[in-house]
Amino acid sequence: MKFAILINKNDKQHSTSWSLPWQEYLEKNNLEYEIVNPYKLAVIKELMAFDVILWHYSNYSFKDMLMARNILNTLEFHGKLVFPSFNDSWHFDDKLAETYLLESINAPIPKSFYFYDLLSLNKTIHSEDILFPVIAKLRNGSGSHNVTKIDSVEELRKYSKKMFTVGINSAPNLMYKASSNIKSSGSLKTFIKRAKRIPEFLRSLANAKKFNRERGYVFLQEFIPNDGFDLKIVVVGDKLSFIGRQIRKGEYRASGGGSIFYDKNKISKDIIDSAFRTSDALGFNCMGYDYVIDNSTGQGKIIEISYGFSHQALLNAEGFFDRNGNWHSEPLNAPFEIIKRFLNAQT
Repeated sequence: MKFAILINKNDKQHSTSWSLPWQEYLEKNNLEYEIVNPYKLAVIKELMAFDVILWHYSNYSFKDMLMARNILNTLEFHGKLVFPSFNDSWHFDDKLAETYLLESINAPIPKSFYFYDLLSLNKTIHSEDILFPVIAKLRNGSGSHNVTKIDSVEELRKYSKKMFTVGINSAPNLMYKASSNIKSSGSLKTFIKRAKRIPEFLRSLANAKKFNRERGYVFLQEFIPNDGFDLKIVVVGDKLSFIGRQIRKGEYRASGGGSIFYDKNKISKDIIDSAFRTSDALGFNCMGYDYVIDNSTGQGKIIEISYGFSHQALLNAEGFFDRNGNWHSEPLNAPFEIIKRFLNAQT
């Protein structure tokens, strides 16, 4: 079995990229692989010679989002094993697409509203179906920088007017990112570690600024009262692990800079069952789910999904749950696990 890892060597790799652990696993296990530049001419013809194609592309890279899925979907159409697959990624970094998909299987998600004109929005406002506060989101973006809490009809009308006229820039906010990291560092060591990643963030910001302004729709989610944390739940095959994230003091955003914790007791059987059920129903190879726990019902609600996440942070959970809710004290290395699943599929 021959593997291709898609990387442009001229682009500096982000510290969270899965390309390095993929290379580590393939070399350690004496598996044949090559690094291929996905932006070169005639790349499809070259990649047709491989059995497995891996590409951890970024939602902050304009050119990745422009063509990564085109390449991977073409190869998958021809029977190649690819990651992320079509099922894993057609909805990547599109919260509206995620919502439609999750609604289609009755997954546990907040009540959602999506409007493509002011008339339908105003009708819903008059019907009083929208309870405040409500969360407004742009289709794209991660780390909660494109999330706004709206507390009244007046605020919603103001926000909507902007979305149906000039729109909103979806690029990350430098000041928000900096302030959130400072507030949530907790220690000088953590602050220094995060400060070292500032050049990475600036590169991501420069790439993200190439995206168009978001306009022409309003996407709202029911606000879920919670106990001050959210959970990144990761499902790969028959294994489930997690990253706990405290919400910053005075904040409402569920992710994007809070301190990390690993408390297995926060992972209920309800969450384990719903995450596995969702992955099975939608044919995901690997998926990260952002859950919050509704403190009025105790039920876990899926806020967002993404095939990509910090695999290093996941390793620190030092184990995983199986489908029966049993804990295994063996770290879940998602990039390694993806390759193992491809190898097992061929035996």
